[in-house]
Amino acid sequence: MFVSTHETSLDAKGRVSVPASFRHALGGGTRIFLWPASDGSPCLEGGGEALMATYRQTLARMSPTDPARRAFMHAIFTRSADLKMDDTGRISIPKPLLAGAGITKELVFAGSFDRFHVWAPDRFEAFDAEMAEQLETHQSAIDAPFQAALAAGGILGVVSEEEA
Repeated sequence: MFVSTHETSLDAKGRVSVPASFRHALGGGTRIFLWPASDGSPCLEGGGEALMATYRQTLARMSPTDPARRAFMHAIFTRSADLKMDDTGRISIPKPLLAGAGITKELVFAGSFDRFHVWAPDRFEAFDAEMAEQLETHQSAIDAPFQAALAAGGILGVVSEEEA
């Protein structure tokens, strides 16, 4: 699982070190896939082989003629870069991807559960502020699913009020 936020920068050769916790989340894999965020956010979205396997399974269940399948395949597979980390955990992000995300030197790796995002710091700051506002507005939307999972015993390490 990709969690936390890490600020870093490109080195003189245009490489960036993938945060150690993100390398760990890749489960020992050395491949990283990056593409322009599929939700239209002004950043890059990425993950490892496990995420790509999930996408392959999802697409295999869809009709080959489904327009949504075609659009999703284009967004993820056609627009992505397949990157291999070197022995020290560095990758070289292609210049067109960096330019599309507005990244020049400084960047932010942001964990997002089963994937991560790579942002230009100013864009991440604006996104972070927007998400803080959204959380205030939509806090109650998570309450019902959380309570249902808790009641079903599906949250490890969390005790319901009845059990306490």
